[in-house]
Amino acid sequence: MFAMKLLLLNILTATFLGLVSSQSLVLVGGGLTDGNAEIWNKVVTLAGGKGVAKIGIFTTASSDPIGAAEYYVDMFVNVYGAASATYIPVTETSNNADDPSVAELARQQTGFFFGGGDQLRILTALRPNGRDTLVLTAVKDMLKAGAVVGGTSAGTACQSSAVMITSGASWDALTYGAFSGGPKPLRSNDLTYDEKGGLGLLDAGWVTDTHFSERGREGRLIRLLQDTKGRDIGTPRGFGVDEDMGLVVTDLYTKPVGTVIGTSGGVFFADVTNTVVVPSQNTFYTGVSAHYLTQDDSIDLTTGKITFASWKSPLRGNEYYTNADVSTDILSANLNRRWATFADQFFDNRRDDFIAHLSFERDPRFEVTFDRLNGAGYGGYFPSDPSTFVVSYENLQVAIHESTTIG
Repeated sequence: MFAMKLLLLNILTATFLGLVSSQSLVLVGGGLTDGNAEIWNKVVTLAGGKGVAKIGIFTTASSDPIGAAEYYVDMFVNVYGAASATYIPVTETSNNADDPSVAELARQQTGFFFGGGDQLRILTALRPNGRDTLVLTAVKDMLKAGAVVGGTSAGTACQSSAVMITSGASWDALTYGAFSGGPKPLRSNDLTYDEKGGLGLLDAGWVTDTHFSERGREGRLIRLLQDTKGRDIGTPRGFGVDEDMGLVVTDLYTKPVGTVIGTSGGVFFADVTNTVVVPSQNTFYTGVSAHYLTQDDSIDLTTGKITFASWKSPLRGNEYYTNADVSTDILSANLNRRWATFADQFFDNRRDDFIAHLSFERDPRFEVTFDRLNGAGYGGYFPSDPSTFVVSYENLQVAIHESTTIG
């Protein structure tokens, strides 16, 4: 009880100072760099601010939890000014997530951060067989009371109440489908998921994914949503956060809105609500709706309404390129942001409203078509870097077919 009162006092003090918005998540796509002050500071600010924030560190996903915890403690306290950062010593083998003393330790924090690694370790430790442990209950109570929860990589992938992706690559996902249960896929790149869902801190009907554009995960997210949307905790909507980028979700329990922070990429959103699966040899999906938001763009996670940053303008009529470029490796997972790059260029071209791309992989080779007739692209120069132009878009219509192209 004392810890709860202390948290509320810290949050009220920080709110008075204009520092904090309560009940928030900071979801990072992995690859968080030491110098990304915007993201680190956001977690500290939402936890009460410099000299006030008390961050509970979960490195449950790591193969070296103690070493990882030492890193996060140093970053939050010595670099970014939190009052304290405390390792919450819960691992997949510690068997202490129902220990009242560890739960009480969690209740003494004003914020939490989940590090990267393997998200299945987090579920095994904190939510075994779909049951909330005392420590997870404490984190949820603190979040509802006004704390912030941040995470990166596996620490973001585990946050939703919907089905949780555990592995897979886009071409394999489109070829073989999604498989439930167990950490060992049939093939090394099979799409697998946990049908019991994640931790449930984000309960707004979205699947979360990470390392997104860098590893070409658009195809796997679309297939996962399509294959699982009819399950008990399935959903037709999901998003993937790029590396060193964040989605800050505020007003989590009233009107959750996600705002993008960072300058190295963006956040991809997919909706298969109106997707049609055509039962023929050469047609997979039509009617996938996709959006890509970059710094300062926001989305209402209930309605899906998108608001582009005020410093961005419509691209229509002001496009830079004459024609859209075609990719012959659109599903690439080789850290080259292939889908994201070609989609940005597509919205920034003057002539083409429809374009067809191909996968590099064969047997089958996929054709991925982009249609922007009902979409809109926005662009602008970063306020912090007037030499760099960034593109966002909404309502890109995607269709995926098995290609009949030879060669």
